[in-house]
Amino acid sequence: MAFHQILPIIIGLFVVALLIYFVIRQKRKVRKLQVEGVGTIIQVKQLITNIQQHRGWCSAYLRGDKSVIGDIQQLQRKIAQTSLAIENQFSIKKFERWFGYSEHWKRLSASATGLTADNSFKQHTQLIGNMLYLLEDIAESHFLTKEQLGEFPEISLLWRELLQVSECVGQSRALGTGVATVKVCSRVEKIRLGFLRQKITETAEVTYAQLKENQSADNRQKLMSLIEHASKQTRYLCSVIEHELVECEQIQLDAKNYFSLATEAINSLNQIFDFKLEELESFLVKK
Repeated sequence: MAFHQILPIIIGLFVVALLIYFVIRQKRKVRKLQVEGVGTIIQVKQLITNIQQHRGWCSAYLRGDKSVIGDIQQLQRKIAQTSLAIENQFSIKKFERWFGYSEHWKRLSASATGLTADNSFKQHTQLIGNMLYLLEDIAESHFLTKEQLGEFPEISLLWRELLQVSECVGQSRALGTGVATVKVCSRVEKIRLGFLRQKITETAEVTYAQLKENQSADNRQKLMSLIEHASKQTRYLCSVIEHELVECEQIQLDAKNYFSLATEAINSLNQIFDFKLEELESFLVKK
């Protein structure tokens, strides 16, 4: 066969090889971004958890419990350290919401013990809401969506519904801790706590069911155990909110005990989140 006859075959093979090379390189680039995204999300999620705790302790402090000032100061140091570590380790500064967080937290932490309880709650909640949107931004920019991860069709549940349940519990912790501190639940607080209790109940059970439905057989038993534990914790918390805060004529509930109870519920939800993130990270490393 003459050279001019085999030349198109050689060119064709070269083009195919080039395409394969670029596809493999693109896949590696995407995988690297995905792994980095998971690492960033883990750290930002820890930051959110700490700010949620800060909101709760500030609620107690601003309603008269000055004994929690040490907890507030310790959390502020931890948040500062985590924020610095995130900026040093990850390309977080490319996100506009991160600048919003940095500026807002700087102001809030400086004035945390001088605000009204209502203003403190609103500012913390607004800040945390911004951080939850930041997590979604990170997930999208690092290809951590169900479109890119067909093996994890439930992935969006982690960034949205599951964290929404956790944040509702966090809000009920802050509000309930304040109520338990002064032993009085105002009409507005009853409405807020009642709304949060209902939202926790409805969103949690739907989210648990969807997570179970999409879980692979390999880790199904472990996830089922975590979900069962979280379901018990959130149901018990909702019962306490209803019977010992909202519908109680004379509140006897200890504020620190309530704070611990709500924290246990948040921790049980975080365990599901961490388990799914570890599962995803393991999948990406092996991929």
